[in-house]
Amino acid sequence: MLRITKIVPAVLILVMASCATDEVTRLKAEVSDLKRSQSQQKEDVTDIQSRLSISDTQKGKADMLNAIRESQESLNSKVTNMSRELQQLYGRVEERKFYVDHALADSKTDRELLKSQLEMVSGELNDIKGRVERIETALQKKGIIIARPDAIPGQKPAAMAAPSPQQPVQLQQPPVQQPPPPPPPLVEAPAQPANPKAIYDEAMRDFNAGKYKESRDKFNRFIKEFPTSSLASNGHFWVGESYYKEGSYEDAILSYDVVVKKYPNSEKVPAAKLKQALAFIEIKDPKPARTILQQIIDDYPQTPEAEQAKKQLQSLGGSQVPAKKPDTTKKTHT
Repeated sequence: MLRITKIVPAVLILVMASCATDEVTRLKAEVSDLKRSQSQQKEDVTDIQSRLSISDTQKGKADMLNAIRESQESLNSKVTNMSRELQQLYGRVEERKFYVDHALADSKTDRELLKSQLEMVSGELNDIKGRVERIETALQKKGIIIARPDAIPGQKPAAMAAPSPQQPVQLQQPPVQQPPPPPPPLVEAPAQPANPKAIYDEAMRDFNAGKYKESRDKFNRFIKEFPTSSLASNGHFWVGESYYKEGSYEDAILSYDVVVKKYPNSEKVPAAKLKQALAFIEIKDPKPARTILQQIIDDYPQTPEAEQAKKQLQSLGGSQVPAKKPDTTKKTHT
């Protein structure tokens, strides 16, 4: 009985030890599972962080690309505006250059004309001087002495020397002729004041009849005699139109420019600018033409001239200038 009593605790101890071993094994397995789970979680966290990092990088790149695109668009817009401004400035420089060259050419022509006139007058003076000398010589041979205006007072001219005593010469003075009485003064009728409207209307009739030279002369007379008239700007415009009709496009440009510069508030300014641009196109100089057409669109957007300017700009967008431009002149306009 005692032996059984001793064996039972030993068995209990073994059972308990076996149970403890199983529990330890189970705990070790759980710990191992937990470690593996923790390791997997770390890998998942690392992968998530990596993905987040890649996403942030891509987003940053996208933001940078968008910023670059916006910067490029802004830069392109600025470059386009600057190009347009440069083109306008270049067109104005070309226009000013044309005026200066034309003025210099006119000045050179005037100088050459004055020089030729001076040479002509000098030749005529020399011819007259020779004729006077020949007449004096002939008169001296006949015994008639001509006193020059520049002769020294109190000095006898060479032809007045005393004659030789062997050959006495008696000079017969020609009879003094009394000058005829002056004619009675002519009484002129008082000049009638010119009618500005009549001159203007007559010039318009000549223009509509195709007499451009006569029309231009009458418009110039109207402008000269009535510079403060309300129709003075119209007169300059029609002077330009007469040149345009005759194909003198450079003179037309200058006449239209007088309307634009001298009468900036005139209703003829948009039409003058449009015809000025068309004249530049006619002389194959489209750059100032584009600038002027754009000015019409910007400054006079609600006018018929602005619509025509848009069409002209579209036609100038190609590589060739249109051969035929529309004529905005209407015979009913004044």
